[in-house]
Amino acid sequence: MICEGDTSFYSGMLPGSTANIYRPEQIQVELKPLAKWCNAEFIEQRVEKIIADENRVVLENGESVDYDVLALNIGSKTRSTFDTPGVLEYSMTTRPINDLLGKIEKREKELLDANITPKLIVCGAGCAGVELSFGFKNRWKGVFGKDIDTTILSAEETVLPHEKAVLREKVEEKLK
Repeated sequence: MICEGDTSFYSGMLPGSTANIYRPEQIQVELKPLAKWCNAEFIEQRVEKIIADENRVVLENGESVDYDVLALNIGSKTRSTFDTPGVLEYSMTTRPINDLLGKIEKREKELLDANITPKLIVCGAGCAGVELSFGFKNRWKGVFGKDIDTTILSAEETVLPHEKAVLREKVEEKLK
């Protein structure tokens, strides 16, 4: 198991932590004990490159690790983050996932220092976007002392377009 840090967030509980339901330490997985439990070696390093035709992973420190089977869990990236002007300067991306809670706390401090109650726009109306919308509303009501305006942007006409109608209807009721 190779990871650049010794902990990782359990992504299924991250929206709850965003909403201040869970403290960050409650949703962190300690990777060293996990590796030991499953009889794996743990290497705390950043992967520099993968040489697939040699079955080798090269680490940032120059060392390499050979493999027979490579399983990658590198997380997703927000599409067009680096290609769309203004995204990095004026928005808060959710990736890398281990940085999200720190980004939220930094933005809260900036907004509080500027005496601004935020208006939130979440891009994406799938499960993650809806969960983040609810999480931010809950969190920021407590931080800013009032309900915040929230908008969900979607290419579809509804939230959760790929989910069952009964779930979509319940979520739409809650969103109203």
